[in-house]
Amino acid sequence: MLIFEVLGIALRSSDRVFFIRTIVIFSIVMWCFTFLSVWVCEHVQNKYLSFALLGFIAVIIGYFFVSYTLSSLFKTNHFLDILLKDTLHELNIPLSVIKANLQMLQSSEEDSKKIKRLLRIEQASHDLYELYQEVDYYIKKEIRRDVRESFFLDEVVMQVIEKQKELYEGVEIYTQGLHVNLFADKHGFAKVISNLLHNAIKYNVDTHPIHITYQDTRLCIEDQGIGMSESELFLVFNRYYQADTAHEGYGIGLSLVKAYCDECKIKLRIDSQKGRGTKVILDIAYLLYKT
Repeated sequence: MLIFEVLGIALRSSDRVFFIRTIVIFSIVMWCFTFLSVWVCEHVQNKYLSFALLGFIAVIIGYFFVSYTLSSLFKTNHFLDILLKDTLHELNIPLSVIKANLQMLQSSEEDSKKIKRLLRIEQASHDLYELYQEVDYYIKKEIRRDVRESFFLDEVVMQVIEKQKELYEGVEIYTQGLHVNLFADKHGFAKVISNLLHNAIKYNVDTHPIHITYQDTRLCIEDQGIGMSESELFLVFNRYYQADTAHEGYGIGLSLVKAYCDECKIKLRIDSQKGRGTKVILDIAYLLYKT
């Protein structure tokens, strides 16, 4: 009784009614199935036929019970899906209005303090637009499944470096041989590079340079940071794992990288030594654009 009281308090009134109704229906269904099982066992002499008949009855009862219990969940998910897509579509209009009017204000403003305020508004609107693109990407991926497109590796890498320039102040980032045409999920690939570069910057030591190179279908991101031991390498792809908890973050970056690589058939390898740095190697042969 105590369990039901706790659940009753935790649930809202509408959910409480549905919860109690489900328990009652489940009890009735189980009683009916038990009664039918006893009846079948008593009246059907062939045990194989009785098992088959009971299995058929269980499937029918299970189908109707699950349909009833999950119907509200399906309706809610459908409603939220429509709401999200409609809201995202309408969000594009005010974003465009903000951007257009902001450009007009910036072109005619000469006061330095007001210009700084407008720049902050511009940055905030840019961040909001990136969130819009993020949600739009996941919706398109869900609808179309295939979100691959043709792009150049150096273009994505330079965009990621530019976005993270505030993080690596004083650190040189060298790139080499990146002008390669790829055919892949560009947004997802950019998130992979962003996470790997962010880790290289975060765990860097004494502002050592970071190298991003491409050769023989292998993309390498190498740093001279704190590195990892062999035991840490076994755990590095676990969600929420962090080599050094003193740094910011939640330890989900490499798990996302691993998930993307598995989905896109990218071979991923990490070479690392404690105190000497880390080298992440992505074999992106499968992503190379084939004419």
